[in-house]
Amino acid sequence: METEYNTELTKIHHTNYVRNSRAIVVLWAIFTCIFFILNVVVWIQPQWIGDTGDSAVAGFFGLYKYCTESSVGSEFVCNGDFISWDSILNEYFKATSVMVGVSCLLSIACLACCLLFCLLNTATVLRICAWMQLLSGTLLGVSCIVYPGGWEHPQVRLVCGLQSGSYNIGVCGMRWGYALAIVLIFDAFILSILAFVLAAKQANLLPEVYKNEKAKTLYYLPDLRSPHPPPEDDHYTDYYMSQISMTTSSRPDRHHSNAFYMG
Repeated sequence: METEYNTELTKIHHTNYVRNSRAIVVLWAIFTCIFFILNVVVWIQPQWIGDTGDSAVAGFFGLYKYCTESSVGSEFVCNGDFISWDSILNEYFKATSVMVGVSCLLSIACLACCLLFCLLNTATVLRICAWMQLLSGTLLGVSCIVYPGGWEHPQVRLVCGLQSGSYNIGVCGMRWGYALAIVLIFDAFILSILAFVLAAKQANLLPEVYKNEKAKTLYYLPDLRSPHPPPEDDHYTDYYMSQISMTTSSRPDRHHSNAFYMG
């Protein structure tokens, strides 16, 4: 009875562990979805850098799109399109646009992989997503480093002042798009590390001992009067199964009293 109680208690603990683990995986998937949405926002919004009170011309710049005032107090006129490659101001902005765009594709691919939880092992899917998130965060980090190299363009200097140049923002300031991209770098790395940890700690629905236990329903209770003590090795079950066969052949009327079934 003690063995049966310990087995059931272990099953309960294991079930709670699996339930908590899956809850964390669901939470990770939710944050992955949020990361994808913010990644797309960072890519399409032209709010990486912009004018301040000291700027002669009001305007702001994104990865491939920029907006400036044609005259003081007039509406902003926006130019630049990712589809029209020549409309992007310089090579630095083009490279940054591509890298952040690829980061978005990796994010949506990671979300698509979440559908594979029903087909593949959970640990395998988590490892695939972890590598994609790691690469996505790396691309965002490189983008934030490369982007300031394009600040020497004449259109940028028109808004940010003549003193602006490569890696010199002049009188302009950092906008929320650039700040959000930096935050997403750390977010991607945290999600990637969490996915790797969850993949390493994933457990099967039932441990192997319980799966093997289903095939071993009959156990022999040791006879205290037996002159031969039970062996203390891995052949414990085989020993008693052989004893059952011997008992059944020699004392068929008593073998039921020496055996019991464990559910």
